[in-house]
Amino acid sequence: MISQVTGTVIRAGEDWLEIQPRGLGIGLRIFVTEGAATRYASPGVEVTLHTRIHTSDEGPSLFGFENRTEVDAYEALKTVSGVGPRMALRVLSALPAGRLISALNSGDAKALQSVSGIGARTAERLIVELKGKLVGDDTIQAIPDGADEAIEALLALGYSRAEAMEGTAASAKPGMTVEQQISAALTALAKR
Repeated sequence: MISQVTGTVIRAGEDWLEIQPRGLGIGLRIFVTEGAATRYASPGVEVTLHTRIHTSDEGPSLFGFENRTEVDAYEALKTVSGVGPRMALRVLSALPAGRLISALNSGDAKALQSVSGIGARTAERLIVELKGKLVGDDTIQAIPDGADEAIEALLALGYSRAEAMEGTAASAKPGMTVEQQISAALTALAKR
């Protein structure tokens, strides 16, 4: 599996970059979001992308992402019936990962339907299957070290992983005991 590519952009298209990895005499065509294709469109630009490979009857295809949140969102989108790798990338092109996660967790079907190829049924299916399963980078970074036990306790109480992480990130402070973290997170979740 090719999990990351670092190299120089040779050419760019609307939704792809051709990258020459350092020290290798090959060029890799990697499908990316339209925003990434625009940002790195200039030949000679150095880029690092997290990648996923997809094989089909037409051969293997590489899909590239700027951060782990995009990778997680892409992988989650592909688990939904009717959403393949190209559709998942189209969703991420139209709705950046943070906005997508917000739309899924708030049940905003209209935002999802703004993506070409996503109708009412698929939008509802995405919400039902992915609500509460994804969290953004800002939430992950806000969780203090040592909050794993508090998150696990909230999961045991029936909260989704996203809710548990968001509640802990919003309320827990470094130096709090596990019990204090759980109490603060429950208070934060109750106010939502």
